[in-house]
Order: sequence, then structure tokens, then C-alpha cells
Amino acid sequence: MALLDTALLQRMRGVRQLGLAQLVFPGAGHDRLEHILGVVGAVEQCVQSLSRQIDRWNRDHATTPLPAIEEADRYALRLAALLHDTGHGPFSHAIEPVMEMTTLLGRDSVEAGWRIEIGKLQKALKGIYTLNAPPSASEVVAVMIVLSEAMTRVLAHDKLMMSKGRSGDELQEFIVSAIIGAVEGPGATYLSSLISSQIDADKLDYLPRDAHHAGLDIGFDTDRLLSRLEVLRVTPANVDRSSLKELHERASASKDQMFLQLGIAASGFGSFEQMLIGRTFLYDRLYHHHKVRSAEAMAQRLLLVAERDRGRRFALKEIFLGVGDDTMLRILAGEITHSGFAIAPGKATELAKGVLERSLFHRAFAFRARFIADTPGLSKDTLEQNRRTLWRKIESELETLPQRYDLGRLIFDVATECAKTILGQNVEADRMRWVIDELARMGPEQIIVDLPKNNTQRISTLARYPNGAIKIPEFSFNPQKWSDAYELQKRTGYVFCPRSVVEIAGLASKIVFLKRFGVIMGNDADGYIKAPSEIPPGWIEALRKGGLLDEAAAERLVTRRQSLLAVAAEDLAVPEDWIKEDADIPYSLAAGIGKHLRGGLTAEDKAKLTKVLQAMYAFVDVWFAGHVTTELEDEAALQILLRDSLRARGLEVDEGSRVGGGNLDLWAEDAVLIENKFHGPTKDPTRVAAPAGMQGRRYAISLGSQVVIVVVGHKLSGGDLPNKSATLSIHGISSIDPNRVEFRFSLPYGAPLPSRESEDPKARRLEKPSRRSKKG
Repeated sequence: MALLDTALLQRMRGVRQLGLAQLVFPGAGHDRLEHILGVVGAVEQCVQSLSRQIDRWNRDHATTPLPAIEEADRYALRLAALLHDTGHGPFSHAIEPVMEMTTLLGRDSVEAGWRIEIGKLQKALKGIYTLNAPPSASEVVAVMIVLSEAMTRVLAHDKLMMSKGRSGDELQEFIVSAIIGAVEGPGATYLSSLISSQIDADKLDYLPRDAHHAGLDIGFDTDRLLSRLEVLRVTPANVDRSSLKELHERASASKDQMFLQLGIAASGFGSFEQMLIGRTFLYDRLYHHHKVRSAEAMAQRLLLVAERDRGRRFALKEIFLGVGDDTMLRILAGEITHSGFAIAPGKATELAKGVLERSLFHRAFAFRARFIADTPGLSKDTLEQNRRTLWRKIESELETLPQRYDLGRLIFDVATECAKTILGQNVEADRMRWVIDELARMGPEQIIVDLPKNNTQRISTLARYPNGAIKIPEFSFNPQKWSDAYELQKRTGYVFCPRSVVEIAGLASKIVFLKRFGVIMGNDADGYIKAPSEIPPGWIEALRKGGLLDEAAAERLVTRRQSLLAVAAEDLAVPEDWIKEDADIPYSLAAGIGKHLRGGLTAEDKAKLTKVLQAMYAFVDVWFAGHVTTELEDEAALQILLRDSLRARGLEVDEGSRVGGGNLDLWAEDAVLIENKFHGPTKDPTRVAAPAGMQGRRYAISLGSQVVIVVVGHKLSGGDLPNKSATLSIHGISSIDPNRVEFRFSLPYGAPLPSRESEDPKARRLEKPSRRSKKG
């Protein structure tokens, strides 16, 4: 009771267990202290259940008894349960990503301080312990509290703690190992898993508690699961080496070739399965409800913006001020002041008031793997693989808060540019003027990209089968496939913004996702957020005429809703003789294309690119067979040679058409633009006519092409004739256009005839034998 009555734990009365979920589920206002006390009670139930199981085991297995759970263990577990959530700040889990950010919003410089220490301690804990899962920011802060000088004095105080069988240092180690769910390491025992693992007292309390307060029924039989908890003796003899190699090796290396681990009896599979399904149900219906995500995203943003506006990060004592969530919001909204929390008036105020008044942001755009539009002409397996590849790209680039902020700012900029371009074409002029003013008033802070973490985990809990074998439980479903299915079918990201700009922000989001990721979300995505599937046709036409969208992008956004495909090494059809010169060339070229062609190509355009490249390789062969040793007259002569060669190989080639205010050089297969350049001697042919790609881009925008081929004929200025494979290089075209790429073929002319080649003295130099190689 002495510890429970401290400010450290009483602060948790004001921290809601579910953050801001009560704005959506009015009954879900329970606090962290309720949960902490519930975990203490659940620990007691677990200890009693395990003690009964240990008694039964020892009665039947006198030669291999299990150690009893001592009073010192029970006492240490209760302390760990009391302290395990003390690292939570206001708004619970919502604040964790903010705590992990080491820079001010929109800045690159890293600031030293407690956030750096969190990162260092996270890394240290992963090095010291074998863990069930990486420790979260709140768990690391709880560890810092446990290891603090003040807590060290408390835990070492015999009069207060009445000496429960462990020294203060040993007690600290045990509590730390329990909070982070350590499997091995200082202080870790099988009992550590009772606080943090896949079956722990934490989940036994919060799953039914959260479901009850939210008014959701998950049908979770906690009593049944508790009664099936077991202490397992893991030995090399009862663990399958092929499927549980690490456990087998650990058992073999352990003292007496045995270690203890928390698990369940085979008869508890149904209850465990029920718990997993119930947890996923709560994530889908409660924790990841779109309005809950909106509120928590606004809370994250307002804290980051408040820090930025005052010009420095919040100190740890400010984050853990000792006031409740509502009071923290009112401080941030400027309604009340607190001497321990300094803020400056700014954009955060409006965000805080929006949360307080439940004026939550709306969904302008939804993205999930299942929503990614199909690409016609591909098999079901290829479509699925492409969807996974595109989703992994999105996921990797939106993993952190700074990444999501940057994308939100880009969407804001594109939304503003869209409104200005539509206004410039005199479409819905009055509305666009209002939208432009509204966007300027709210700023990029109020367009928020949100993507929740995937909290599904592979099953690591062990089970004892009736024959004594220790295995991973066998369920009526495959948990790993279920986890993968959740990732693809259920995990959903959103772009949130005020209702007033939902339509223009939704359009901007679609444009950004197409240009950056090569992704179009199908009609299901619009239906999911109750948005109209059709973009106002006048808007698209205005953006096309204003040059913000090319023909292909406009078509994909309106009529051909299909995602793009990455260009792989095999799509380049690199000739075998080139690969003999450079075995890595297909992969290095593909990597360069992936860097600059961020979105990819349609299946149709990718097939056309392959066809054009094959004709270009053949042209290079012809070039090296004769033209390389002749003089090239001018750019026109180069174009005639290339045009005739491409047409001779069956390509449709248009020449000289007037597009975008200029005349095309060549336009192949209605998909690939080809620019030709002529140059004298040069040391670096990749830098010759550097603006050629940008010139080609002007035409490419009008034509809807993502690929520009630049063919440079350059005078060979001494030195060796390059290999054919060295004539092709990949380049970006524009920093503001992430889905257009330049293929450059640098073709030398004026090389000496083979009979007139001179000796390479470096290659002909004889190596002198070393003294060590001489025989004595």
C-alpha cells in the first residue's frame, strides 16, 4: 500500500487505459491504475493456478520435481505488476511514437536528451536479454524508473519492504526482466513471462476489461486459460529439434540440460485460440477504429506541433507532469496554465480544441493492401505478389512519424497546387478560392497520414502434449497465415484532415500515392470511407490542361484504376554477351530504375519497354559492328540510323511529331520517348547534354510516358573502347518527379580500326616474382 499511495502510481488515475477511445466508446474511460490493480490480481490468480499444477506434477513425477513458487517470487511479481505500466504518459500508447522522436518536427538535427537515452537503453536491453518482443518506449521508461536512484533506495529499504528474500539489486533485475518480457538474462526466470508474453497477466486483465468498457463481447474464457497454465520442463529429449532448433540448443546448453518455461497444456488450446481471436477482434473494432485513430493521430500531432512552436522538446518531467489526459489537453489548448508546462500559442491550440470538442478529423483517403487496384493481364499469383511488393514499399516508407509527417506535408502541397491549378483553368472558381484560403489557414499540420503498427505476432508460446512432447500449439487455423491475412486484408492507413478539405485532400492523396508508390486504390477504398468513387471530371481535365497530371496519370485516376509494376532485372532482357562482360548488370540497372522510377509502369508499358530495349541492344550490336569506327556527321544522321534500325525490328516509331510546344525526336511503341544527342570528344559521356532528360520529360508529361531514352553519339577521345554493357546507364530526371527515369545509351564513334589499336602497357606489364616464391 505504501508504494501504491505514491504520486508515481496515483498519477496513473488520470491516464486513460485506452487513450482517447472514450470519444468513440463513451464507456471506455477506465484508467491505467484500474488496469494495474487488475494485473496484480491476475498475477495472484496465475501464481495460484501454477502452484496447483506444480503440486500435481511433483506428486506424479517425484524424480523430476518442479520448484515451488516461493513467497519471494510472488512478492516480486506483485511489485512488477504494480510498476509495469508506470512508463505510460498522457494518452497512453498514442504518445509512444512521440517519445521515440529525437528531432523537432520538420527538422533534421538530432537533439540530445532523454529521448536519446530511451533509444540507447532499448538497444542495450536487446543486447543483454533474450526477449519475447522489442521493448516499447513506455516499457523502457518504466525500466528507467525501476533503475532510478530513488527506486533503488525504496526497494533496498528493509523496513518498508520487509525483506522478501531478494536483495534490492536482485529485485530490480527481476522487475526489469518481467517488464520487458525477458526469456533469458539478468534476473529472468520463467515467471518473468507472467508480466509480459503472449499469455500474461497483462492480457488476462486488459482484454476482458477493455471489451467490457467498450461494450464489445469477445467471448474470452479467462478462467479456462488460467487453469491450463503450466510450468514446462524443456529438455533436448522432449523438444523437436527440426521445428524448435533454438529451444533445443538452449536446453542442451542449460544446466542439467533442462530449463523451465511458462506454457499451456494441450487442453488449453481452445482458450488460447479464443484469446488470440478476441485480441485481433479488439484491434479491428476498438483500438484501430478509424475515429479512435483520428483522435490519437491528432494528439500525436498536437504534441509535436506544440514542441515545434515553442522551439524545444518537452522534458521528461513535462510529459509525466502528474495531470490527467483531459487536463493535459486543456493546457495544450491554452484554456488553463501550469507552472510546470510551458507552451507557446500556435497551431497546436486548434488541434487540442478539436480533440476536446470532439471535432475530429475525417478520412480523406484510405489505403490497405487489399485496396490496391489490380493490374490487368496478370495471373492471380502474380497479382498477389505485386500487391505484397507494393504494400511493403508503402509500409517501409511510412514506418515512422517523421516519414508520415513528410508525406502529409507533400499531400498538403499537392492539394494546394491542385486547387490553384483548377482555379487557373476557371473551374469552380469561387469554391477553389475558398479551398485555397482554408488550406492556407489550417497549414500542413492538419493533414495527417496514419498507419497503425501490425500487432499480430508469430506464436512463441509452448504447449505440453499428452505424450510429453513440447511443441508450438496446433490450432484450428494457421496463426502465421492468419497474421499475413490480417496484414493484407485488415490493416488500414488513413489520410485525416478537416471535413472542409476532404475532397481536395483525397484527390491529392491519390495523386501522391500514384506518383510516389505507383499505387492506385480501387473503388473499395472509396466505399470504405464513404467517399464518392468519381473525381469531379472538370477537376481532372483542369489538372491535365494545367500540366499537373499527364494523360496516363489522368486516365489511371479516372477510368483505368490499376496499380503499377516495378521493373525487375528479368524485364530488362539484357543480352547474354553483356552479362558475360558484367554479371551484375541486370541487377544494378534494375536497382537504379527502382530508385528513380518510384511507382513503376503498367503491365502494358512494361512489356513495351522490354520490346524497345531489345531493339536498342540490337542497335548497339550494329553500332559496334561498324559505326563505332566511322565518323558521325551530326545528330540528324544518328536519328536516321536509330529510326531505321528500330523500324527494321518491327517497332512502331513516330518521328518529328509536334507535342508540348516542340518536336519529338522519336516516339517508340506509343510508350517510350527517345531523344538523340550528338557531341564531340568528352571524358564523361553520361554528362553530355545533361538537360536531354528534362527536355524529354516535357514531351513525356504530355504523352503520359514514364521512360525517356537518351542516345548520345560522342567522339571517342583516346583511351579504350568501352564494352557494350558500359554504354547503358540509368539516371533520375527531376527531383520533383519521382516516377520518371532516363535510360542513357552512350555510343562512341571515330574509334581506330582494330588493326591500328595500340598496346596497353599496364595490361602487358610482367609481374616480377617475389623473393618468397623463389626456391632455395
